[in-house]
Amino acid sequence: MADSRNDRSRIPKEQLTAYERWELPLLDARGNEVPREEERDIKPLTAAELQDIHQQAEAEGHGAGLEKGHREGFAKGREEGFAQGVKAGTVEGREKGERAGREHSKQQMQALEKRIDLVMESLVLPIRQQQNELEEALVQLATAVAKAVVQRELSQDSSHIMQVVRQAMAALPSTTETVRISANPQDIEPLQASLARLDASTKLVEDAAISPGGCRVETRYSLVDFTVEKRFQQVVCALVNDASKNEPQEPGDDSSAL
Repeated sequence: MADSRNDRSRIPKEQLTAYERWELPLLDARGNEVPREEERDIKPLTAAELQDIHQQAEAEGHGAGLEKGHREGFAKGREEGFAQGVKAGTVEGREKGERAGREHSKQQMQALEKRIDLVMESLVLPIRQQQNELEEALVQLATAVAKAVVQRELSQDSSHIMQVVRQAMAALPSTTETVRISANPQDIEPLQASLARLDASTKLVEDAAISPGGCRVETRYSLVDFTVEKRFQQVVCALVNDASKNEPQEPGDDSSAL
């Protein structure tokens, strides 16, 4: 009995068709059957749709390429700009550094020159002062020696006193007044003999303060000092003035232009 039932549930080989696969149906959240992807009706694309897809893909590719090119170009440009900036900055920095170095060196040289000038001035100034003091001392010494020699000679021989008196009287304005002549006592006697031959009214006065060989001639309104000291002083002043005029001027001395 059992074998007859099994035979009835079997499908004869002659009735079998091609192998078919059975799968559970797909259900959504509500239990409704959802068709499978391969079971959907796929329509072939039209030429217009293909053209749209092509243009869209081309636009997307162009945009992607443009963006990529922009990124790459920006990166490359940035790199090149950085390199150029570094180069330009290096050149500019070098030039600024050189200018700053030259200016610093110039300032150092100027400061050094000023210090050297101060040192030289501190060395030369005392020498100049000593030279001036020495020159002044030599002038005073020469003046004193010459004065002593003149006074010695005049004390021994003052025979030229009359000539001195004539010069002094000639320097007076023309007058009819009595001329007062002061002279050293040792010159009075020679003067008396000589003045007696003059047509002028004169009066001799002894004055021991006047050195031999000199005189002082005066009237009520005039005075001529022909003492040895006065004439010697005038001669020395004239010599000093002539010497100062003949001295070579130092560079930068514009005193002559004043």
